[in-house]
Amino acid sequence: MLPFGRHRTRPFFSLAVLLAALYLPNSAPVMAQAAADRTNRDVALLISEAEEYALEGNYDRALPLYERAIAELKSDPHPQNQLRYRYGIILNALGGQRPDLYPLARGQFEAVLDYIESSPGIPFEHSAARVRSAIAHTFHQESALQEHPGRRAVMLRHAYQLYAGAIEQLRAEQDWQNLAITSFNIGQVCEWQGNLEEAIQWLEQAVALDRQHGFPDLEEDQAYLTALRELVNPQQPTGNTAI
Repeated sequence: MLPFGRHRTRPFFSLAVLLAALYLPNSAPVMAQAAADRTNRDVALLISEAEEYALEGNYDRALPLYERAIAELKSDPHPQNQLRYRYGIILNALGGQRPDLYPLARGQFEAVLDYIESSPGIPFEHSAARVRSAIAHTFHQESALQEHPGRRAVMLRHAYQLYAGAIEQLRAEQDWQNLAITSFNIGQVCEWQGNLEEAIQWLEQAVALDRQHGFPDLEEDQAYLTALRELVNPQQPTGNTAI
């Protein structure tokens, strides 16, 4: 079996890149009203301070500031849930060093999913399928840190079910990159569960999407697929082998 700790989470030292990437145009409602509205101005300052601490590695100072900012937005659920999603991504990225943050990340994503599903017709930049995949990823990553086999198995089962529930919707939405990532991740869950044949099927889908759309993970995903195939059908050694 391949190394159990291998998963798609990017190295921890790239948190600066992660935070920068999260400043998407869709996050503008929190920031654009800062000059006109005191609440949003206070929220913007809290977020700015939180991310300074996060980049310094001072998470004990950063995380309560994110939570205060989320609480300040309770009367404005759309930007509140934008920030919840952002905060969940950050918590998930930190979970490798602080496993106690995985349940907190799940809580943020679950609140966002409730908001999306209870507000049909209101545009939100992250689909329900993408949020389900994010929830699955928290279980997926946390499972790698579990020493108790039963606990690990439960987390992997939750991850599989959530990934599987997101796949068809991502395909229907033509969200090809998130579909490729989710196919990779569910394939890895299958491998960790010992189901190599199904793992190969999912990795084949990930590699096909990478190749079709030019995604940067093609080489990594192809190498993983090749390793899985070798586990299922190891090549026989050549030479003067006794029969």
